Amino acid sequence: MTTSYYDPRTRDPSISRRPNNRQGDEWIRALLARVRVGRISTVWVGEDGEAFPFITPLAFAYRPATHDIVYHTNIAGRLRANTEQGAPTPTRATFEASELGSLLPSNDPLELSVQYRSVIAFGTARVLTDEDEARAALTAMSERVFPGLQIGRDTRPISGSDLARTGVYSLSITHWSGKENWQPAATQTGDWPDLSPELARLHPAQD
Repeated sequence: MTTSYYDPRTRDPSISRRPNNRQGDEWIRALLARVRVGRISTVWVGEDGEAFPFITPLAFAYRPATHDIVYHTNIAGRLRANTEQGAPTPTRATFEASELGSLLPSNDPLELSVQYRSVIAFGTARVLTDEDEARAALTAMSERVFPGLQIGRDTRPISGSDLARTGVYSLSITHWSGKENWQPAATQTGDWPDLSPELARLHPAQD
């Protein structure tokens, strides 16, 4: 298989290599409704064409009605520079969110694994410059990340000066994929002694 097989210009980047782990749209929406922190990947391209990828972890909200992911950062910084570099053309970006379970030990080094559920979303990102649009996105994100909290009731309303001090973004989703591997145990080999009880014990992937 040549590297051109994975060219996103000719092959849908959301198609996973292992279809048995692939999940559907409703599963993806449910995970995005549970997880509160994800990672956005953007690229800075120099004048000579050299590309520098960056990943930014941040809180987010998925909005089903507009099929986008909204998030915010400081008014200036790497994420904004990367996102605005191609303006007015929307900038390609990739988003990831995941849940981790237990580390899965094995006596076969190629079977060492981890329980995971993950979503990758592909699309175009832009800075929301319209005040009403930015306020609506920031409200949706704040109330989603802090369940039960209502902007304007439990907090003061979001003012124009607030929006002037932060960058609010929308990633318009063109493709997405969901994957899950939540097996209770990893495959073991009969060609090697079993792991000791201590090594075979499951431990959380995140402390």
